[in-house]
Order: sequence, then structure tokens, then C-alpha cells
Amino acid sequence: MNYNCLPKVREQTMGINYGFDKVRFMTPVKAGAKVRGRFTMAEARFRGAGMLMVTYDVTVDIENERKPALTASWLTIIQFDPKDRPEDA
Repeated sequence: MNYNCLPKVREQTMGINYGFDKVRFMTPVKAGAKVRGRFTMAEARFRGAGMLMVTYDVTVDIENERKPALTASWLTIIQFDPKDRPEDA
């Protein structure tokens, strides 16, 4: 649902799914209902010379429902060659 719409880091050598925090199931999804995922970058910070941890706020909406099905924070790590890191970072 998400990899087609997330920004790509040109120097990336590997992406790691680090897991989810604050997962909340808000509303059950009925069989046949349409859902849509929204991923908003909340934070990006360096973790060592060649790693960038990116946190996304995730919401899964249900068509014609007031409340979302799910909210969460998704943590990923982008690994890259340290020589590609900007000097001022």
C-alpha cells in the first residue's frame, strides 16, 4: 500500500522495516469496504554515519466512515553509503 507513494532516497542501499508504535484500531472494516492509507513523514533523523530513521504517521481510512480504521507511527531505516551523506548533516 505504501512503497509506491513514498519518496525514494537516491543513495539508498537498503530499506528496513523497523516496526510500528502507537497502533490503534479505531473502527472495524466491514467486508467489501474500500480503504485508503495515508502516510505522512513526521520525523527523519540520522542514526549513525550511514543510517537515517524515518517516522511516518499512518492513517487507514474507510470509505463513508467518520473514524479511521487504524492510526499508527511507522518506523523505517534507510541505509546508505556514509560517503554519500551531506557534509552539513
